[in-house]
Amino acid sequence: MRGLTRHCALAALLLIASAAAPGQTLVNNGALSFGAFTAGGGGTVSVSPGGARLKAGSVILVNQGGTASAAQFTITGTASAVFVITLPADGTVFLTDGASGSMALNSFVSSPAVTGVLGGGGTQQINVGATLTVGNLQATGSYSGSFNVTVNYQ
Repeated sequence: MRGLTRHCALAALLLIASAAAPGQTLVNNGALSFGAFTAGGGGTVSVSPGGARLKAGSVILVNQGGTASAAQFTITGTASAVFVITLPADGTVFLTDGASGSMALNSFVSSPAVTGVLGGGGTQQINVGATLTVGNLQATGSYSGSFNVTVNYQ
């Protein structure tokens, strides 16, 4: 692939379980990954809660160098317990390359969206996706960062 610059963006996740009763847990089972891509003239790369990757603008998706995936979490607790998911606000999360490059991570979305109920077995999977803004001629590198997902039990 001559002439193409590859980018791989991965968002590591930091989780907070708020007001959890004894025996209720929130476990991260997988990170949000945007896979490999080239910046071109810039644009966005989005990953849905189902793991589908889409691009807008001049970004070129590359199938080599890792696959895209939604972040995955498992809540375990009391069956039929109601919970509320809080995702980061736009403009609060950035992925960096450890040098001078950064990309904004916005438009977080989850499945289930906003609220859910633990199943009869006392568990529920949550998947989280987001949109990454890629700048024109974004610096090459491996970008990473973290964001908070909060689950409050009602």
